[in-house]
Amino acid sequence: MKHSNKFFEVDIPESSLSPRSLPKATKIITSLYLLLTLLLFVLRRIYYVRHEDQEFDSVIVPFLELVPDKVVQYPTAIILSNLIDIKWWKIITNLLNLVLGGSFIEKNWGSSKEIVIFILVLGSITNLVVLSATYVLAQVFTSIRLDLPIDGNYTVLVGFPIIYRQLLPETTIINIKYPSFISKNFRFKLLPIFVICFMTMVQLVWFHHFAELISIWLTFFTTWIYLRFYQRLPTLGNSNTTNEIIVGDASDTFQLIYFFPDIIKPALRPIFNFSYYLFCEKLRLIKPFETDEIDKGNQVAENRGAKRIDQAIDDIEAGDRRRELALKMLNQRMEEPNR
Repeated sequence: MKHSNKFFEVDIPESSLSPRSLPKATKIITSLYLLLTLLLFVLRRIYYVRHEDQEFDSVIVPFLELVPDKVVQYPTAIILSNLIDIKWWKIITNLLNLVLGGSFIEKNWGSSKEIVIFILVLGSITNLVVLSATYVLAQVFTSIRLDLPIDGNYTVLVGFPIIYRQLLPETTIINIKYPSFISKNFRFKLLPIFVICFMTMVQLVWFHHFAELISIWLTFFTTWIYLRFYQRLPTLGNSNTTNEIIVGDASDTFQLIYFFPDIIKPALRPIFNFSYYLFCEKLRLIKPFETDEIDKGNQVAENRGAKRIDQAIDDIEAGDRRRELALKMLNQRMEEPNR
């Protein structure tokens, strides 16, 4: 789908806009999301009608919502909270992500099992870590309440943009053409950092929910670690003999450092390099990539449209040279009338 006018141009791949034939896992997860979200609203409404002295927003359903001091009694919330929402904007965003993005991802991955693992298993692991961090921090900061629900559903909202960046790195989402001083070709590779920064600002400025801020960033790192080192996908080639399994994404372009803006990369690089050395080489908690795995990962990434790292650097340097030349020519033109 392509739309263009004076101010902007939008170009979304047609393959991501075919909700009529939803794959099996995406259809099941989307249906469960709608049913459980509706069930949560109905149960809260029933309780509110029966207890009119209580505000509707304060009504909690602990077997669905992730409430720290109720989770021992209702462990189902660790899993089911991945499939519910109460904020209307998140319901709309997640539905679009599941129907359009989930369909595209499942077809591209060629695995229904992987989409379930990504949403439910990774989401539940993140919830457990967030609960543990909340319990610990509540012992230090008395302002952190354990009787309020934590939004346990950021896997789709924060995790899917990482997958879009992986599968469609150089594909343009929107090209802002006017006014010229803010013109920008916004590609999928910029989407994860935009989403994570936007969600962080919303929590810091608007909602002030510290546990959810932890959940957002943990989801970002958890999903990247899984996609980078652990995900197992079949190759979708033309081989009629055996299906090769690719573990993780060893491509250079999928390194964590390239998710962040250039201005902060010098500060982040030593931190990320030390983390890789500690967890991959020293503690061996994560298996380091071999050279042939990196080469194979780079080939897969290039087939998806990703630029090689050296090519990307060349493009940046070429852009810098063009800007320097333009500035030099502008200075010369400004000096000419004074001669």
